[in-house]
Formats: sequence, structure tokens, C-alpha cells
Amino acid sequence: MIKEKINYLQTEITNTTKLLIYKENPILLEKVNFDDDNVFLEPLLFTYFNCKNENDLPNELLVEFMQGYFVKREEIISKYSFKKNDIVYIPQLGYLKNGESVPFEQIQMVEHTNIEVLKYSVNLLQNIFKNTLGDLINEDEIVINPVLFEKNISYLTNALSFIKNNSYEHFQLIEQCCKKILIFKTDTNNTNSFATIKAHGIAFLNVYQDDYDEVFFVDDIAHQTGHIILTTLLYDRKAIFKIDEEQNVEDIIEKKDHRTIHILLHALYTYYTTFTCLDDCLTNNSFDYKQKKEAVGRIGFYLNKCTHDLDRFEKINAFFKGIENVLSSDGIEIYDLIRRKYLEVFQKWNSTTNLFDYSNQTYNFAFKNFNKLNN
Repeated sequence: MIKEKINYLQTEITNTTKLLIYKENPILLEKVNFDDDNVFLEPLLFTYFNCKNENDLPNELLVEFMQGYFVKREEIISKYSFKKNDIVYIPQLGYLKNGESVPFEQIQMVEHTNIEVLKYSVNLLQNIFKNTLGDLINEDEIVINPVLFEKNISYLTNALSFIKNNSYEHFQLIEQCCKKILIFKTDTNNTNSFATIKAHGIAFLNVYQDDYDEVFFVDDIAHQTGHIILTTLLYDRKAIFKIDEEQNVEDIIEKKDHRTIHILLHALYTYYTTFTCLDDCLTNNSFDYKQKKEAVGRIGFYLNKCTHDLDRFEKINAFFKGIENVLSSDGIEIYDLIRRKYLEVFQKWNSTTNLFDYSNQTYNFAFKNFNKLNN
């Protein structure tokens, strides 16, 4: 059911993107395959149109990053796309050096998937990296390079393989909505892993802990692509919410919580996707002994968070005298999906995880902290 809804919504999204391109540079529509929705779901298009005005982006930039989609190849133009390392990224083509028109490296796809991994920093995406205050993070504080890529690509590839083999139906949604993954490293005081509508279709994974392996990547891929999937489903928010979804939770439940109802639903959906992928991997013995311990520890960590957030959403439902006054039938379907998975995982794992001590955990799960208290 969700897959069909996403198909419909992605058609709506591509129609909007086509219109935006037409208004700015109609000739571009003649140079690409107009009937190929993948062209118009290119994440850099969302970045360009979302960031154009606030960052004063030149119109020529749109042409530059769309060149890889041209049906008939033209001489590469890259005046505005270069980073300070003299490398430019052009979707579908790859990475070029300053002054050259032939890529020195092709794009990197994750084996046996349709998902691309970005290996170098991308000029346009620099506008996306913001801290909790909404200020741009200094480029020098963000690591994106081939060394980081090589250190993590096998873990990332294996993790996606585990998800594909163990949670295939959900993997199809990931492939449907997530076009690219960017591995980066920065202090979490700057930002955590994230997904944003300003680069819709990209999962940004912060590998700031050096001991990350497949378990982290299964968790974080499930989490960040969960945001991307739900953002697609919420393309028309009024088809999901019957109330103002930008209301603050704390104004309704009278407890400290600075999130909006919209953000709270996003959090709940990512618990659902993370439970699905981690539990399926455990069920099918995809992890070794140490990894199993970490995966179960992560499930308990998220069970605590999900219990807390479901309680908050139930209080919102009570405030509005029933969930049918908060969410549409489609919204209730999503919420029920979350609750069913939560109850399933709770019944399966709570007898184990409620014995764990999480008192030394920070916002992001750290296995080394967990292991100190749960030997």
C-alpha cells in the first residue's frame, strides 16, 4: 500500500520539479528525458530550488548539475560547481578536476542497489550542513573525503545487503525514495546524522565514532531513509494531518518538548524503520556475537525512546478527543503501522532490554558506553 502511495506522490513531486525548471530554464526540459521521473527526483534539484534565494545561487548552476542527464552529451561546463579542492561533482557523470571535461572518477553505486554514495564534498550541499541554531557549519569542521569513504564503504555495503536480504519489502521503499548517501564526519555538537527536505533523497550519515560497523549502518540507514520515506508520504501534509502539524507538542501536553507534532511523527516512524531492520537482521543471524549484543542494546535504547514518544502522541490524541480528529485515514494507517511494530518488538525483546543500564548513554547510542555497564 505504501509503495503505491509513494509512486503516486513521486509523480506529483516530479510534476512540481518540472514546473520549477520550466519557469527558470525551459530549454533544459528539451535536453533531458522528460518521461524519466528519476531525472526530476535528483536531490540536487531540491537543494537548488530550496536554497536558491537564501544563498543567492546563480542560475547557471542548474544547468551545470543537470548536464549528466542530457540525452545528447555536450561540452561540460562547471564554472560554479567547483569546491576549493578543485573537484566538481556532476550527477550521473562523476567527479572532474578543474579545467578538465572528462571525469577522473565515475559515480559510486552501492553494489546490488540503485543507491549512489557520494565520495567527495559537493559545492551545492555545503548549504545543507547547519548546526542546531540554524547556522552554517564551517567547512573545515566537516570531513568528506576518499579516506573516510574507503574506511566505511564495506560496512555500508554490507548493511544495505543485510537490509535487502532480511527486510526486502522495506528495502524496496528505501531504494524508491533514497537516491544517494553521503558519509561525513563531524562533532555531534555541530550536527548528527540527518535527512532534510532541502536535499530530499539523500541520507547524511555522520560516522563520528571510530568503532562503527554494519550494526551502526543498518541502524542509521534505516533511521535516515525512514525520514526520507515519510517526507515523501507527507508531500501533501493535509492528506495526513487534520490539525495544524506545526503546533508545538509542549503547548498541548504541557510538558517540556520543543518538537512540533510533525517532527514527533517523524521520530516515531524512524523507530518503526529501525526496529524493522535491526530485528530482521537479528532474526536471520546476520550479525556476529558482538554485533548481536550491540543490535539488541540499540533496540532497547529505541524502545525507551519510542515508549516515551508514543505516550506523547497518545496525549495529543486525547487532547483532540481521538486520533480520528488528529490524523486522516492514511495518517492513522501510518500510526498503526508504528504501534504494531513497537508492540511486536517490545514483546520480543523487553524482557532482555529492561535489564540493561543506559545511564551513561548520550543522545546517540554508543556501544563502548553500553558495554561498560552491560558486560
